[in-house]
Amino acid sequence: MCNTNKLLGASVNPPRPDDPKESWMTHLTTVLRAATTAALMGSFAYLGIGIGTASAESANGNPADVDTLAESLSKGYDLTNCAPQPINPGELAELVCDQSADSAGPAEARYILFANTDAMNGKFKAGLNDETLTSCGESQSPTTWHQGTSGTAGQVACGTHDGAAEIIWTTDAKNVLSDIRGANTDVPSLYRWWQNNG
Repeated sequence: MCNTNKLLGASVNPPRPDDPKESWMTHLTTVLRAATTAALMGSFAYLGIGIGTASAESANGNPADVDTLAESLSKGYDLTNCAPQPINPGELAELVCDQSADSAGPAEARYILFANTDAMNGKFKAGLNDETLTSCGESQSPTTWHQGTSGTAGQVACGTHDGAAEIIWTTDAKNVLSDIRGANTDVPSLYRWWQNNG
């Protein structure tokens, strides 16, 4: 005889009290169904969170990479006056900054953390195409820069672009490309500021 009172395979009729095997099987089935439902709901919730995180990370990079990049900011900059930006292929994080909190500092700045040195160097070279290059102190642009008495720390270029002084440099050990922009065309003043605070 066929029992038509079933919902998702569970008997609507209560187990017979005189049959312990049927009672135990019904309890086991209920527990297994509850566990399966919880696992599925957890999976759906996880997928929802994972998709949202991937979208946020793909737009502005991983928050840990943004924090790493923030450690390379010049004097007067931090995450209160710099904002994460959408990243391009080869980039891990990008920050664009307003006027430096240091009154003698740049009017704006941009910092990019790259996945590798080749991507960083490629972007540095491409950026020079938009510059009217000038000297960096006593050296012609582009040149190398040193931190203290150590070896070469990266490349630097000085110039003007769209009516404002700019200093562009790489920090090779960190795969960071940085660009500060003055409020006017005074490249020597911006370069001196960068030497002390960049």
